[in-house]
Formats: sequence, C-alpha cells, structure tokens
Amino acid sequence: MSEELLPAWARDDAFPLKPEDAPYGCMDQQGKSESFESLSELKDFLAAGKSKLGWIWVPEHSRLIAPEEYDGFDKTLLKRRTILASDDQDAAKRTLLILGAAFLWALYAAVQNQAVWSSPSLGLATILLLVLGVKPWWESRQTLASVSAKNVSVKDEIPEARFELWLGMQKVWLTPIFLGLPLAVYVLQLFDPRAISDAGLIKAAYHAGERWRLFTGPFLHGGLLHLVMNVSALWYLGRRAEILARWPHLALVFFLSILGAGWATVALMPESNSVGISGAVSGLLGFLLVFETLHRPLVPRSARLNLVGMLILMAVIGTLGFRFIDNAAHAGGLIAGAAYAAIVFPKSSSPHRPEILGRDRIMGSGALVLSILSGLLAFIVILVKK
Repeated sequence: MSEELLPAWARDDAFPLKPEDAPYGCMDQQGKSESFESLSELKDFLAAGKSKLGWIWVPEHSRLIAPEEYDGFDKTLLKRRTILASDDQDAAKRTLLILGAAFLWALYAAVQNQAVWSSPSLGLATILLLVLGVKPWWESRQTLASVSAKNVSVKDEIPEARFELWLGMQKVWLTPIFLGLPLAVYVLQLFDPRAISDAGLIKAAYHAGERWRLFTGPFLHGGLLHLVMNVSALWYLGRRAEILARWPHLALVFFLSILGAGWATVALMPESNSVGISGAVSGLLGFLLVFETLHRPLVPRSARLNLVGMLILMAVIGTLGFRFIDNAAHAGGLIAGAAYAAIVFPKSSSPHRPEILGRDRIMGSGALVLSILSGLLAFIVILVKK
C-alpha cells in the first residue's frame, strides 16, 4: 500500500533510524538502549522481563520497529509477558490485602453509623479497592490466561503497538500547560485551608452573584488523590487529542468542557459544591470517542476500544462514589466534548490528521487565553483572600 494511504504511525518512516553501534538492541521511550551482538542475546534479555520495552532494532530493518513486528518473537514476548504479569499479580494481591482491610474497616464504621449507602469513606475505600486492587489483579490474570492459550500470536497487536509507540514519541506543548494550571493552584491550596471556599464552585456563592467561580472551581482539587487521578487522565487524553486533532481543538474542547461541566453541575446538583478538572477530562474522553469514530483510519480499533474501557471505568467509579463524585459535571463535560467533535468534524476516510485552519488557530488561541486566565484567576483569588 502507498505510504500516502497509511496513517502516520503505520508508515515506514514513523520511527527513528536505528543505532549503528550493534546489530541488535532495544530502546525504551526515554531513549535508554541496550545493545547486543546476536539475536539470541536480545531474545534472552527481553524474555527475562528486563527494561521497559519500547522498540527493537535488527539488521533486516533500517529503523526501529515494534517488537511485535519481528518474525519469530512470539515465544520471547509471551514469556516476557508471563513474567511481568506474574509480578503484577503478586503486587496486586498485596494491594488487595491492604485495601481490602481498609474497605472492611470503612464498612464496619458505616454499619455502626447506619450509613452504609451514604458513607463517603466507604465509597472511597470501594473505589480504591476496585481501581488499585481488583482491576490490576484482573488484568494480570487475563494476561496470564491469554498467554497460556493455544495458537497465540502477537501479530494482531502490531497496529496498536505501533500506534502507542508513535503516540509516545510525539511532541506536545499545550497539554503540559493545562497540567501546570491545576498543579500550581494545588501547591497554593496546601498553604491555605480556605482555598476551596474562596475559589471553588460553591453553589450558594455562585447563585449569589459570584459567577466567576464557574471558571476557577475546576482548577482546585479536594486532595492529592483527586489531583493525581485527574492530571494522569488529562496527560494521556490531552496528548492524544493534541496529537490527533491538533492543539486548537484541544484548547476549545478543554474550555468548552469546563463550561459544560460547570453548567451541568449548577443545574443538576445545586446543593453540592464542586472542584476539580475532571469535567475537562470527561470532555476530552467524549471528544476522542466521537472524533476517532469519525476518523477510523487514524487509530487502530483496539486502541479506540481502550477509550471505551475508560468510559466504563468512569461510569463504575461514578456509581460507587455518587455521594461525593460530581457525576453531573462529568456528564456535562462528556456531552460538551462529544458534541464538539460531532459538530466540527465530518466523517472522513482519510488516514491523515486534520489540517489546522486559520479560524481554528484564532478560536483555539482565544480558548487557550480564557483557560489560562481562568487558572490565573483561581490563583489570584486564593492569594487575595488568604
């Protein structure tokens, strides 16, 4: 197939030229490499489960390639996966013991207080047990089961492996800015216990006329765990949106999702206060789900299904933590992002990423300025009221 008919991640020049210091080797996405004089040495190294695996290089190819692409690597990669999955399962079992004990303690306290269905502590303990314990254990178990299945081949995984490697090597500049805003505000929160009441989306204050809280609230967080979960998802989804749809659309989706999330939580949860950038995260998820469906050649099907998994996980977490999670904001952001993709982007069979138009730059720049001003406003309000 002509290179012009392939998406960027599937082209021959998608990855860098290989090093010339040895005929065989592997390299992770941080640039750390290991060199070998023979194929058997490379196989032994990888089969031992050592190093974070990114690309490999071999004499038959002039560039780095995904390990799944090299013929005869099935047994090596499956052995590696067995070792890593076993380690992950052991770690997950230890986590399950710790978080299981925390869950039982929270359950006991909730029963004693006759608040099983309304206890925030029990809801949080359940979410942590599910996300940090049950999910890793189940995934490692499924990996071990798939490795032990007969006639297993890694060839079907080539598109997703190439896509994720290509995605990881792309440079972005806007996503780190969006990460930096809530991180900077959280540092200020650590020194001011009144920060949330001063700049969060306090519904009573909003209805009393402080409408600016709609813009400042998303940049504050209820705690370190809340912040880490949000910025981790924002890093992955933001980068993916910036790389595939380009920066102006990331800026527009980010800002519009903040608005959609804010309006939804004000309308549907008028008594509950709200903080956190999760509305924008949900908006990016909704945007990517629709955008990638409309541009199927851009992303492998298995990689698109990973987004569906994130959506399901978000729904499960929202259900378990409905007492303290702002599901209205999540739904508002999700709908805003999905609607933006559906309205702005027509269905396309092109393997190329959309071009940035002049109006996209203008509108995206405006959304970027408004987003930065919103984050700065949160910072200033906390400082002034401190």
